[in-house]
Amino acid sequence: MLNLIIIHSKKSNLVWQLLLLVMITYTSFSQKITRGPYLQMSTPTSMMIRWRTDVPTSSKINFGLSQNVLNASKSEDSQKTEHIITIDNLKPNTKYFYGIASGNTVLQASIDNFFVTNPPVGTEQKVTIWALGDMGMGTEGQKRVYQQYLNYTEKTHTDLWLLLGDNAYAQGMDWEYQQRFFEYYQVDRLMKQTVLLPSPGNHDYSPTANNYRIEDPLVAYFSIFSVPTRAEAGGVPSGSKAYYSYDYANIHFVSLDSYGREDMDKRLFSQDSEQMKWLEKDLKANKQKWTIVFWHHPPYTMGSHNSDTENELRLLREGVVPLLEKYKVDLVLNGHSHNYERSQMIKGHHGLEATFNQKQHGMSTSTGRYDTSKDSCPYIKDSKVPENDGIIYVVNGVGAGNGGSQKSYPHDAMIYSNSVNPGSLYLEVEGNRLDAKFITEDGTVKDQFTILKDVNQKQTLKLEANQNTIPLQASWTGNFNWQHDNSKNQSVQVSPTVTTKYIVQDDQKCLQDEFTVKVPSIYSLKDFNLTSTKSGMSINWLTIQERGIVRFEIERQRKGSDFKSVVKINSKAKGQFSDKTLFYRYIDHILENEEMVNYRIKVTDNDDFIYYSNVKSVNTVLKIAD
Repeated sequence: MLNLIIIHSKKSNLVWQLLLLVMITYTSFSQKITRGPYLQMSTPTSMMIRWRTDVPTSSKINFGLSQNVLNASKSEDSQKTEHIITIDNLKPNTKYFYGIASGNTVLQASIDNFFVTNPPVGTEQKVTIWALGDMGMGTEGQKRVYQQYLNYTEKTHTDLWLLLGDNAYAQGMDWEYQQRFFEYYQVDRLMKQTVLLPSPGNHDYSPTANNYRIEDPLVAYFSIFSVPTRAEAGGVPSGSKAYYSYDYANIHFVSLDSYGREDMDKRLFSQDSEQMKWLEKDLKANKQKWTIVFWHHPPYTMGSHNSDTENELRLLREGVVPLLEKYKVDLVLNGHSHNYERSQMIKGHHGLEATFNQKQHGMSTSTGRYDTSKDSCPYIKDSKVPENDGIIYVVNGVGAGNGGSQKSYPHDAMIYSNSVNPGSLYLEVEGNRLDAKFITEDGTVKDQFTILKDVNQKQTLKLEANQNTIPLQASWTGNFNWQHDNSKNQSVQVSPTVTTKYIVQDDQKCLQDEFTVKVPSIYSLKDFNLTSTKSGMSINWLTIQERGIVRFEIERQRKGSDFKSVVKINSKAKGQFSDKTLFYRYIDHILENEEMVNYRIKVTDNDDFIYYSNVKSVNTVLKIAD
């Protein structure tokens, strides 16, 4: 940037030139990024990038498919310090490198500057997510939690970053965001590469705001973050910066505001609040396989906060949880309580802690850890048995520190609680599997759980007459042991000669799929032949092994017409299993005619599966009788 000032002076030209040079040098070098870049509002074909500069400059993003070839750009000429550029017309699920510039001056670019556009909605690829709450304290614990997350994930790209509220202490002021959030996280790769999905907490609502009015412009949160208020990334339009939904791959995310007030009074749990009305519309319209809902205040906690005695937590449990259960939400993430607490998979508990009953409210007796420990099989949700669906609640308000608990700690609904270690939650979702790990400040995984959907399948498959092999695939992602050959792959090819049952299990025998592959008995049909006799066409065949055949049906086809049924013949084995050689004959009485005639045998078994034999053709001098 060049600020040119003309001053009438009697001083020498040399002095003036030196002064001008100093001015140019100062203004040029003062252009620097002080916040970000950070990613917002991504879709399969677009990405929003935000950053802040120390002085007003123009805005420009150079981008391309290679770090060394940033051959495309998007820019705005207006001079500003808050920069927001949305790049459109991108390819889905594609990695782009980018650099931040002002005009021809590159302000920031490195090998860490890249983003990946969203996969198409519904895609079942692996998605990686980092979630943490109450992180913006500016503590050494905050640094350790972040560093251990980076160490744990190593070179793995994190797709999404969920903020669970209280993102900047103690009053959510802009300078607090700068010092206690951005300056902690923008120095490494994560913020440059990962899309931020925020939610506000009580400390994000500055006390200068008007009675904590929702979307108050005095609250820095609402100017710092850009969220999809018009359903730009899926879901139902919220029309509010305080709450929104977002589709990514096969996951539906919902971010809520549990602290802001509508009309100076109504909050999230108010049944007539606009947020509550929108929430039901959004969940009702959702068709994604997974639903993750996050906000700040937890409905279940006995950590540094008490969900029995604190009215806002009780009202959330009574007013919001039933709606989440109605629409089969999978996972709820909260902060506020400065502990890590993880519930069982529960449903129907809306009262005080003392009313929790494992037999009534617990949807599983497992810990869900899936780590070979006792009773640790994964939580299983079955769309065919929706009444057994439950929700797992995670209190994760330990992004910067951990401490404090109630007399009745831990809460009876919790399967694991930790009031010692700060940490964060790492999620992986792939297909019908969700894995979560609580990574603490010392780098250890203190808790983990797995949810699987629609596994333990029993399928009956049919080997078609022209097939020799058929593929089988286990219904989960993980490890596998096929009992018939000890194969360890998720899918196998089998070539049964008779009806056979195949079983695959995981290593812990928590999961088991069964495949019954029905082999048509037509494969044992031998010597199917046609013989012309004086009385008509003799159709003959043998079966050397029958498996549940109910009947045979002879079909005939004349030139230019479809196959038509001639006769139905019951199986001599009467639908049972038989290893005997059985002989069948039928005389098709036809009159003289010179044309090609085709025959085939239709076989029906006791499961109503139908198979066809090969087609036999004959030139006959007999006339077909209609």
